[in-house]
Amino acid sequence: MASVNGKISSSNQALGIVVLCAIAMVYFAIFAFLFKRPTEHVTEFYFADRMTEAHRVLIDQYNALHKGKVKVIPIDFPNADFSTDTRKEIIARSLRGDDDGIDLLAVDVIWVQRFAKWCEPLGKYFTDDERKRITPIALRSCYHDGELVAVPLDLDEGVVYYRADLLAKEYNGKDLLQKVQGQISWDEFLKIKKELRKSSYPFYVFPASDYEGLICCYIEILLSEKPDYFTTIGFRFDTPEARNALRLLVDLVHKYDATPEIVSDLTEVPSYEYFITHDALFLHGWTTYDQDFKAAPVDTVKQRNLKKMPVPYYSGGKPASVFGGWNLMVPKASKKKEAVIDFIKFLLKDESQEIFYTKGGYFPITNSFYHDSLYLRKYPEISAIVDLMKTGVHRPSQEEYTKDSKIMSRYFYLAIKGSITVDEAVKNVDASIESERSLTP
Repeated sequence: MASVNGKISSSNQALGIVVLCAIAMVYFAIFAFLFKRPTEHVTEFYFADRMTEAHRVLIDQYNALHKGKVKVIPIDFPNADFSTDTRKEIIARSLRGDDDGIDLLAVDVIWVQRFAKWCEPLGKYFTDDERKRITPIALRSCYHDGELVAVPLDLDEGVVYYRADLLAKEYNGKDLLQKVQGQISWDEFLKIKKELRKSSYPFYVFPASDYEGLICCYIEILLSEKPDYFTTIGFRFDTPEARNALRLLVDLVHKYDATPEIVSDLTEVPSYEYFITHDALFLHGWTTYDQDFKAAPVDTVKQRNLKKMPVPYYSGGKPASVFGGWNLMVPKASKKKEAVIDFIKFLLKDESQEIFYTKGGYFPITNSFYHDSLYLRKYPEISAIVDLMKTGVHRPSQEEYTKDSKIMSRYFYLAIKGSITVDEAVKNVDASIESERSLTP
């Protein structure tokens, strides 16, 4: 046992070193940018996001259109190197220091409330007509205390991927493939596992490490059972519904033998890689995965057989899948706001959103795609996206969400790992949130 603990400790130390190095590299890069600001008339500004192919295409287009006048310089946060939690902390440190090295940043939809105090109010830059072009679902996460402080860049949603080729090999493969194309309950989902002949395959993989991705999986189950949980109960988790949601995630690992124990070590990218390399049947992911891994595929043959299905819902409840995506915010410290706002409006054009959709896999955030017959004919699958979005749920919008979520992920992770019970986990979450609240001035 001592040697196992030693390995875990060494692993944690190594991870810490990697994260610190990554933070240092970002800061060094920003520091270098500050001292390379041009003295000539070209306005250069720095845009921090995970740079997908869609980003690169659009940045190139914008720079070409404004050659000699404005230049967008990307600061990349690749998924392989930065988890959402690590990226959040790096950006928060930069904003707290009034650093003007970043002029435009993409934030997870749940970061807006936390970052609002450091970022420019945007209401004066966007008319009512410009706001009306954006889908209400996407715009909902962009307000703080009734004021527009962000604008949507893209939107995605939680789904489950499955290996159609492996399911087809089962004795009832045709029936299975038909069943998973629609909404099914968790009871029906687990019944599929019992019916499988080839039990050597891992059944269901979901990211269960101590980070936000685990909370997305949890909230989908919680809001499936009780859609109004956060408005009627709030951030208290020593309740029957909250325990039920966590118990299902724990039981997937320890009772039903549906999920391998290693998931407690996995965030999004490692969970996807594990799913592919171990021939697992089902994976919780995001609607963008089929685009996210094109540039660095794990196994192109296997990945061609991936299909999407809705997230299973709580028996007796309603289908629910979490909305994700990224919003744009402008730091108050930026001295290039006029150029930045012009670039944001360029990204919100229908033509730009079409590139985010076709090359990034993100749902468009402008209404045209869901109502204009031109786009509906060009992309007939939009109707399926509309149906999926009807089951979408937002995580709670509040300033303390990221702190509370971090507390939740810590104890829920320990429960899934088997280190504490479900009852201990929810009680510890409530106690820690209450303690954190008492320390907040």
